[in-house]
Amino acid sequence: MDNKDKLGLELKSIMDEDTRNINLSPSTIDKILGYRRKRLRERIIDFLNKEIEIPLAPAIIGLAGLLIITSVPKDIFNSQNIKIIDIGSSQVIVREKEVAKR
Repeated sequence: MDNKDKLGLELKSIMDEDTRNINLSPSTIDKILGYRRKRLRERIIDFLNKEIEIPLAPAIIGLAGLLIITSVPKDIFNSQNIKIIDIGSSQVIVREKEVAKR
């Protein structure tokens, strides 16, 4: 061993002896860990563990609106040509409907 290795080992033993009885509080440990750079796996886990808060009233209104839009027939907004023909005491309703080719 050369002198640098002996000096390094001695310094390490002195530091270990001086810091043996030091305890860090949980808040200090959290601060230290907060400043370190997270690995990709840790960032993905943090992202997947986030809670999503959705306000209840707008969510219900949005869901109801979506259900109404999907349940209303498409051609309800199209104007239809309706003719009513009176024959005696009866009425005949004639609707003209467009037929689309597919």
